Amino acid sequence: MKKTVIFQKIFIKNLWILLFSGLWACVDKIELPDSDHPPVAMLVEGKFVSGTPGRVTAGVFELYTSAKEGPKAIGGAQVVLQDDQGRELALVSALNGEYYQDVPADNPAFPVQTGSRYRLVATLPGGRIYQSEWETLLPAVPVDSLNAEITSREVLDNIGKLDTVKLFRFNVYTGLHYPGLDAPVHFRWELGQSYRITDDFDKTCYSIRALLQDNVAIFDNALAKRDRLDHYVLGETGLDYRFSEGFYFILYQQSISENACGYLAELYQLLQKKGTPFDPPAGPIRSNMTSLTHPDIPVHGFFYVAAQDTAFLYISPETAGNPEFFCPVPPSISGEKGPPTACDDCLNESGGHLEKPAWWKQ
Repeated sequence: MKKTVIFQKIFIKNLWILLFSGLWACVDKIELPDSDHPPVAMLVEGKFVSGTPGRVTAGVFELYTSAKEGPKAIGGAQVVLQDDQGRELALVSALNGEYYQDVPADNPAFPVQTGSRYRLVATLPGGRIYQSEWETLLPAVPVDSLNAEITSREVLDNIGKLDTVKLFRFNVYTGLHYPGLDAPVHFRWELGQSYRITDDFDKTCYSIRALLQDNVAIFDNALAKRDRLDHYVLGETGLDYRFSEGFYFILYQQSISENACGYLAELYQLLQKKGTPFDPPAGPIRSNMTSLTHPDIPVHGFFYVAAQDTAFLYISPETAGNPEFFCPVPPSISGEKGPPTACDDCLNESGGHLEKPAWWKQ
């Protein structure tokens, strides 16, 4: 039996607001004592993805019982990534509750090694300290290859009639064994895209962004029990103007721990929870965060580490059947000019950049 879970990229802090305020359908409301001085809970979360360079990100927020209040971003905390040898790497505050830092692979002051353990520690301005459990950096599993194929599907158009649309379907070929380690593989996949677009002034941009709205998937080989994946479907996208000047499908394959995989699976199950008030309540989402100084204030969130292999698949305009360019945009029936588009300036395209990515070879 295969186990693959796909879910939307969301702001986790907003999910917790729904849970605390009781606005999430069919999820039991978390009962909290009345308090004139919030917070009633904390959200501390983060991830460290090793690479060239690696990157660690984190979020620190106070949570309230009322959705109207929203989460309070903690922008002045001291947030550090620690390894099991006592080394620390300080994160930079974005002043909106988010923290980040690049982690070069060749940094002698903070060497990144497979098999090492890492944790996140956040010290708030008032002295409260929150700390994650240790997470082990597993080896990256290399992607053998990617494949794309054109398919079609019948969908309802805007007037309710069936229409046949062409799609590109993306598949992966990969082993399911960690190099030098005998343990079940757990993957977190992100699907990306990059394409070229030229505006009406012959300026060319390169868009780099998520491929789908439901853009993250997990794969748990402890349940699937397979030796490898061949021609395994990752996702589909419409065959449109994005393929007219060259297109890259990008797969970020991350090796994660069994605990992190379980957290992501529980999050997916909560997001998919639908039904009636008589259905069984959703189970709790696990957390590996604790407070060293204020155990009376609940803390939610998860920190995990991942080793990543990135694979690219180029699709030429010819392979895609030379679809129509986006520009120029046909004039409207009324003749009125609408809001600016990528044809006015290709930087208006979502994820648009003028600089050509280093891996763009065509």
